[in-house]
Amino acid sequence: MVEIENRQSKFNSTIAILIRIDRLWQDAHRHSREGKLINWNWDLDRVWCELVSDVKEGDIKSFSKFTDKIAAIDKTKKDFRETLYHLLMEKEKFLRILQNKQGKGVSYIDEEEDDFD
Repeated sequence: MVEIENRQSKFNSTIAILIRIDRLWQDAHRHSREGKLINWNWDLDRVWCELVSDVKEGDIKSFSKFTDKIAAIDKTKKDFRETLYHLLMEKEKFLRILQNKQGKGVSYIDEEEDDFD
């Protein structure tokens, strides 16, 4: 059996990750407003890739459902764009909530917590 050494990096990549995520959200916002639904979907997939290292198994299953539903949309139907749009809205909401759960999004002030870290 190979023994794995527990090592901690001298450098923390948190700021770089948050900057990348912020840029991806900016792209997602722009693409959704411009109606570029495929690009919006790719942006959301990239956000997922930034968050995936800290997810739980249930989150992976939930995200996979979006991928499956999007792949199953009949692209020849008249309401294809509307259906895709609503699925992407749900996918984005899921990712934003996940980001906040991971502490990589909005941070609220806790009056009972001191900030002497």
